[in-house]
Amino acid sequence: MKTDHLQRLTQIKCFLFDMDGTINLGMELIPGMEGFFDRLKEAGRSYYLVTNNSSKDHEHYVKKMNSMGVPVTKNNILISSDALVSHLKHSKPGARLFVLGTPELKATIKEGGFTLTSRLEDETDLVVVGFDQTLTYETLTIACRLIDRGVPYIATHPDVRCPIEGGEYIPDTGAFLACIKTATGKDPEYITGKPYGYMVDTVMERTGLKKEEIAMVGDRLMTDIRFGTDNGILSILVLTGEATLEDVEQGPVKPDIILPHAKEILKYL
Repeated sequence: MKTDHLQRLTQIKCFLFDMDGTINLGMELIPGMEGFFDRLKEAGRSYYLVTNNSSKDHEHYVKKMNSMGVPVTKNNILISSDALVSHLKHSKPGARLFVLGTPELKATIKEGGFTLTSRLEDETDLVVVGFDQTLTYETLTIACRLIDRGVPYIATHPDVRCPIEGGEYIPDTGAFLACIKTATGKDPEYITGKPYGYMVDTVMERTGLKKEEIAMVGDRLMTDIRFGTDNGILSILVLTGEATLEDVEQGPVKPDIILPHAKEILKYL
């Protein structure tokens, strides 16, 4: 680790934390994280728990993390869908959207002031592809036909598969995007989740902070750490989840800082 990166760590005002593998493993808090966020707040730092999973809403994550003793409110949770809504408010306020998504995602989008369409005949400005665990052939068909007709589409995040209990996986938004690309030949105009920069933009808009005052903490190189390195914020890899030191040595994505555990951050504040 470079000394200048550790010095930069002392200047961070807002930390963005991945959850599973960084703070918790499933429904269990990672040992050593007890009281961590209280101490972070005592040191005058703010934080967001960030996730690409657009199938859930803020209340889901608040309830889940509070049950493990992590003190968060809705204002501490940042979902890829938040970045999508924030960006659309600037680029296409009041747009009419056909959404492949769960009721939770649709509610988040409606709260942002957008109108949801449901039929091929409805006037639609954009198709939105999220992690739709309620997906049907009918809704997928409507989305593809709209895209074929020239309606642009965007997505909440690029993850191809989502981990579930027992070490298994289920298809995620990236798998839906591959299906749509195969059917229509078209790519999404943009994707708002990690590793793309839209969530950083949302944090800066909400906090008024600059990129050099923000850090990303996570256990995955291709999402969490790339999210930091690609977007000019400090990237901190923790070794309590997916990535290993060997992965870092062999892979193309290099974190600014590597720590054995997220609690080590407190030593530099």
